[in-house]
Amino acid sequence: MPSPLAPHRAQPPLGGAAFLQPRHRRAAVRPPSPLTRTTRHPPPHPGTRPPPPHRGGAGVKAEWSRTVQDLLIGTTRGGGDPATLLSDCATLGVAAFGATLPQESAAEPLPLAPPESATLPRPAAKAVLEAIMSLDDEVLLTEWCALAKAGGVVAEHRMLPALLALGTARPGLRAAVVEVLGTRGRWLANTRPGWSWASGATPLVDEVPLEEILDLPSAQRVRALRRRRKADPHEVGAFIAAEFHRSRRSADRQVLVSALETGLGPQDERLLEAALDDKAAAVHDEALRLLRKLRPTRLGARAAHRLRHGLRLTADGLDIRPDELWTGQADAAEQRDLMRDGSEKGVAGRIRAAAASVPPSYWTSTLKADDAKAADMLRRGPWAGALLRGVADQLAAAKDPRPWAVAAAETLTGMEQLEMLAALPASVAEQAVVAVSKNWHYDLLDHACAQLPAPWSAETTRALMHRYSALPDPRWRAGRPPSVLLARGDADLLGASWEALTRRWPENSLELEVLRLRIRLRESFAPPEPQEAP
Repeated sequence: MPSPLAPHRAQPPLGGAAFLQPRHRRAAVRPPSPLTRTTRHPPPHPGTRPPPPHRGGAGVKAEWSRTVQDLLIGTTRGGGDPATLLSDCATLGVAAFGATLPQESAAEPLPLAPPESATLPRPAAKAVLEAIMSLDDEVLLTEWCALAKAGGVVAEHRMLPALLALGTARPGLRAAVVEVLGTRGRWLANTRPGWSWASGATPLVDEVPLEEILDLPSAQRVRALRRRRKADPHEVGAFIAAEFHRSRRSADRQVLVSALETGLGPQDERLLEAALDDKAAAVHDEALRLLRKLRPTRLGARAAHRLRHGLRLTADGLDIRPDELWTGQADAAEQRDLMRDGSEKGVAGRIRAAAASVPPSYWTSTLKADDAKAADMLRRGPWAGALLRGVADQLAAAKDPRPWAVAAAETLTGMEQLEMLAALPASVAEQAVVAVSKNWHYDLLDHACAQLPAPWSAETTRALMHRYSALPDPRWRAGRPPSVLLARGDADLLGASWEALTRRWPENSLELEVLRLRIRLRESFAPPEPQEAP
């Protein structure tokens, strides 16, 4: 409701021609801004042709800027002919931007791609590679690259950009991809800094100076140090030793110790022994973990001495000696060789720590037995669980890890068994999985098989196929074959067992399509059959 004090303003009627006519309001007079042009071009006389725009880069740009200002102000407020202003916009816009000549580049042109001297894949192998790239299957791509490398074949040039981009995004594939790039692929890798990992030159490990690595974020420091140590172990080893004694932050000392895992050798034992006296538990435990991977070491000698003086062989197995080492509290020297994370407390923890510091060959020599008999003797007795948990950490050093793995699996949880198998070298991991997995359920077997490097041997594939066939399928995979079996098992054996596979798992799923692709992959790289003479 209007205020009674407001002045009365006559309103036009709401009907007739007055309602259709616009209300003209006088624009407020504003002082000219020093940043705007105060002079206006007078409007051209009707019938006269406007002057052509200025030629030249700077003149056209300036005229275009003035025309845009006039367009924003409008002819109603700024004056001028609307048709002329729009014509100027159309002409100057093309002249200022659409007709701009490209700038001359001072960069040197790329050299021509060299001819490819290696053999290119056959059409069947090309088609398989395209199908693998569409599936985005890393295992299949690695297998294709391995077969191509074995046959002296490199990827076709049309696939090189996709392979380089995939290797850049997934560093785990670089070792496989770089083998099939060929001469033209390495030439192409030199055209982009992000592809330099495949150019054949020295890896870019000098991107951060060695003295500035500890200033990187925590997630990058260990990786950067390990890359540098892999390229120059002596220089980086000396840097780590010097920085370890100077560093005041425990996080920095832990990073330095962790970097020693790359290229770990006897030369690192002195620094790791010094790190056992560190007050930080994380630094101490990391050094102890790496020392247990070395052999022979002073740590292993101390542990062997404790086992000889702390245990005795009885009719029921190994037991602690009365009135000896492990009947009392641990002294300072023994506490120095124990993990501080709480996993090696009490008598059982102390026995486990000593067993984790000696290789399985200690037991075979002490008990005068082979691996199978020594493992059977350790699995008996009241301290079998502690001993076998320690032996599980040294399984990679065993001459025959299968009996030790079977004995240790009886005392370990499912996750501990997976960790034990993951630490094994690839050459014996398959045998250990087959030996240990007799009483496993489906999920545990599936996780263990996913850790095995592909492709498996025919014997491992046959054994694990029987394991999977005997287990009931999970409800969410009823009738569907195990994907890890068909993706990583021996393709020739699986192809020969096609009827048995489809009978046991009748669902025609993506896993079977992957197996078909693997069979095609094998066939595409198979040597051609000799033609019979007519």
